[in-house]
Amino acid sequence: MRGRVPYRELLRACRSGGTVDGGGRRGVDADAIRRCCTADAARVDPRGLHLRHLRVRGTLDLAGTEIGFPVRFHGCTFDAAPVLENARLPALTITDSPALPGLLANGVQIRGDLDLSRSAVSGAHRTSASTSKRSAIWLCESQIGGRLLCVDTTIVAGGERAIQADRMRVGGTVRLLRGFTATAEVRMIGARIDGTLDLTGATLGGPGGLALDLGEVEVGGSLFLIPEPVTGRPPAITGRIDLGNGRIGGQMLVRDAIVTALSPVPVAGPYGPNRTVGTAVNAPRLSVGGDLALQGACRFEGGVDLALSDLGSLTVEGSCRFDAPDRRALDLTNAELRSNLTMSPGVTVRGELRFTGMRVHGNLSLRGVRLSRPRGGSLVSGSGAAIDGDLRLEQMSATGGYVRFRNAVIKGAVDAGGAVLDNPGGPSLSLHQCLIGGSVRLVDGFRSTGYVLLNRSTVDGRLDCRGGVFHCPGPSMRNPAGHAIEAISATVRGGLYLGWAEVSPSVDLTNVSTPILADDPDHWPQRFVVSGLTYDRFEHPGGTGTPIDWDSAKRGRWLLGQAAYDSGPYEQLAAVFRRHGYTADAEEILIDQRHAARRAVPARTRPLRYVLDLAYGLTVGYGFRPSRVLWLLMALLIAVTVSLHQSVARDTMRATDERGNVYAADGRLVTVDAAPVPAPQPTAEPVSESARHPRADACGEGQVRCFSPALYAIDTVVPLISLGQRSTWYANARTPHGGAVEWWLHIATLAGWLLSTIFLLSLARPSRSG
Repeated sequence: MRGRVPYRELLRACRSGGTVDGGGRRGVDADAIRRCCTADAARVDPRGLHLRHLRVRGTLDLAGTEIGFPVRFHGCTFDAAPVLENARLPALTITDSPALPGLLANGVQIRGDLDLSRSAVSGAHRTSASTSKRSAIWLCESQIGGRLLCVDTTIVAGGERAIQADRMRVGGTVRLLRGFTATAEVRMIGARIDGTLDLTGATLGGPGGLALDLGEVEVGGSLFLIPEPVTGRPPAITGRIDLGNGRIGGQMLVRDAIVTALSPVPVAGPYGPNRTVGTAVNAPRLSVGGDLALQGACRFEGGVDLALSDLGSLTVEGSCRFDAPDRRALDLTNAELRSNLTMSPGVTVRGELRFTGMRVHGNLSLRGVRLSRPRGGSLVSGSGAAIDGDLRLEQMSATGGYVRFRNAVIKGAVDAGGAVLDNPGGPSLSLHQCLIGGSVRLVDGFRSTGYVLLNRSTVDGRLDCRGGVFHCPGPSMRNPAGHAIEAISATVRGGLYLGWAEVSPSVDLTNVSTPILADDPDHWPQRFVVSGLTYDRFEHPGGTGTPIDWDSAKRGRWLLGQAAYDSGPYEQLAAVFRRHGYTADAEEILIDQRHAARRAVPARTRPLRYVLDLAYGLTVGYGFRPSRVLWLLMALLIAVTVSLHQSVARDTMRATDERGNVYAADGRLVTVDAAPVPAPQPTAEPVSESARHPRADACGEGQVRCFSPALYAIDTVVPLISLGQRSTWYANARTPHGGAVEWWLHIATLAGWLLSTIFLLSLARPSRSG
């Protein structure tokens, strides 16, 4: 029969549990269907009402009814949106409908499934559930005991909402998958889904800016946003995904999804703060019991906000891309991860990774990630973060900004081997005031353009710079000294391994404390600051087991590179040499210290002090080489002795006895009064001729001391010794060359006094450091 299906035929089919198939050419009145579901419901078979390829004429209004059997429409068209508000029924199926003007089912209670698969839904309807928006499908406060199925469903909502299902309860799975397409927002605020929320291959979005609103949703299972496995169709979201305060009991898997943020709209309309400017995924306070995994070629055109979230772990794999150039690309502020946060090689981020205050109960890995920010600023901000494992930055590339973990607590190591960090105007890597339980490895081709900041950090392991390249283009507002590495007041308990490949123009290790300094003095920059640097021993920069060259001269030249003279590094260096048994080398270092101190003060400012200090250094090595004075005294003694052996000087020497007789070195020169010689007394024996007339003596027969050049030199040069030569003999200034000899002897006397005094003072070594 063509045209309209009579009620009797409809009832007969319902009583037998059969199907009414209109073949696409017949229709059925909506009132007839309602009559079967209400007045004649007792006569309907438990298998329920099953209509195929019929046109439902009029408005099917089942609001408030309680239906004891399933209602199924397959391939049917509707003149108006069915109304099932507050209805109760075992199951509702509207599948393969080419024209479904909508569904008004707020408060509906369905004990089984609600299946809208492969239907084409269009329309925009108002209900009392919203004062401002219209939607094609309304399921607010609905209860679905089974599944909500929208497989290959298409919803065209006229620019407002496609589905509004606030506070919906679903006992099974919600499947909006495969060819599911919604041209407007899908909203499920406060929904409770005991099973899985599956958005495999879904396409969502519209001009409103918000594509999928799952605020405060509770999903007992997992959430999937992945490509369709057969056709490979990736999920595409045009607009924002909102998961704020959501709870997902299982995992959240996003693979090959494309999420594009549109113009910002308030997260809660006019009643909430706007956190969504340029945000693709807005999920603050999200809780995920398992792993939140972003896999494949996911692309987020806008930021991903996971602030204050509680996640089992976060994994970003493959070729994922975050594109938020002037904003936070991934925000995990104050989030907590019960396991690892891993971003795999190949991930690209344009914008900022915000990890401020984050707690990670595992490793934080950014290995091989490519970071950039066109307008500069922070690329990774982990201030105050707490990481129970390692911070892994190997092979990472960062351009146009800096990686900052200020005040972070990292219980493991920081490994940036092979990383390339480029931020010429500021820090490239900041670990300021960090507590690091392991080592900091800036090795294996690590390159920094800018400066590495380690001020007041504590590293329980090593600071290892072997093979790293550190370059600062020049001073900046943040780095006025232009250092390539700045580690003021840092503590490195495992040792400084400074076998860098290149560092320029300077480093600042002021007040750094470490037990080991492993470096090559010839590979330091041209200038550096090591004031207050303390260490206990040296090691080879290649590691333990390699012989160390204890070369004090090389170390002395190393300290000449200080940006400003400071005696402390010399004293520290000497103490280390002395502690390891190199006492003489330690003294050489302290001598170099005094030389450097003298050069640090211009001679024109304190000329006398400069001259005295120079003499003190040249003579006794500032008290550390007193034997030098003895050699100088010996040389002066020899010089005076040799000069007095010369006839020019010898002929000027004179002596005078008590009577005023004047003697020269070779005999009496002037006789003032010859004493009478008493007549010889007769004796019993004859007196010899030699006794009667004694031979002439050059010393006046004992009237004066005989002149001795050697003894005279000792008496002149050594002031503590008096041999009577200088008090007896003097140079006659009136003889030829006498004045010169006199001056030469005076100078020798003064020089002897000076050298002797210096020698005595040097015995106390007042300038030696302990």
